[in-house]
Amino acid sequence: MKMADESVFEKRHVEPNAMGDVEGLLEHFNLPPAVIKYVRKNKRTLQIVLASVLILAVSLALYDSYREKRLEKASSALSQALSKAGDDKEKALQGVMAEFPGTVSARWANVELAHLEMGKAQFKEAADRYAAIRDDLKESDPLYALTVFGFAQALEARLEYDAASAAYQQLKDIKGYQIIGYIGMARIQEAQGKSDKALEILNEALSALSDKPQEDPDKRAIEDRIARLKVKL
Repeated sequence: MKMADESVFEKRHVEPNAMGDVEGLLEHFNLPPAVIKYVRKNKRTLQIVLASVLILAVSLALYDSYREKRLEKASSALSQALSKAGDDKEKALQGVMAEFPGTVSARWANVELAHLEMGKAQFKEAADRYAAIRDDLKESDPLYALTVFGFAQALEARLEYDAASAAYQQLKDIKGYQIIGYIGMARIQEAQGKSDKALEILNEALSALSDKPQEDPDKRAIEDRIARLKVKL
């Protein structure tokens, strides 16, 4: 009857000399006999598992700290590189890419290198660089549209009109870059002497802006281009 009145929360008496081992502690905490038996049988395995979990937790914490510091260093290096000019800027940007590969800062450094190549009329190199960056990005990445735009400009500068037009067509379907896409496509048609086709594209762009107020800068730019083209026809 006394056993029936015992609570599982009551501590059993454990001899002092038994308190130093695991079994004594298990009995002290009133664990079920089956649990005590399991722990006794698998004590070594449980110790290894516990040690592994602790090592993993510490390793993850250290990695997160390392990663955060690395990203901060990469961002600082990019900022310093952008503040330079000429060859020093180019070398610094290349240094960011070499020292911090796989980071957002390294990717931005690569984009800036493509911009520099455009400025030096190295259009093929710029197009290749923009394309390589673009192919490594998801369409949802903010850099994606920017690299498509750079790619289109580089191709247009090389007079590769079909490929450039295809890139501008892609921009036309990206939010925030639609008008850039329309204007780029129209400009290429005009450069090839197809003013009527360019006018058609610009009118399509104007229709896409029908919900915008008359003073909208994009709308005014399209209307000015349409007026200029009509004079030429």
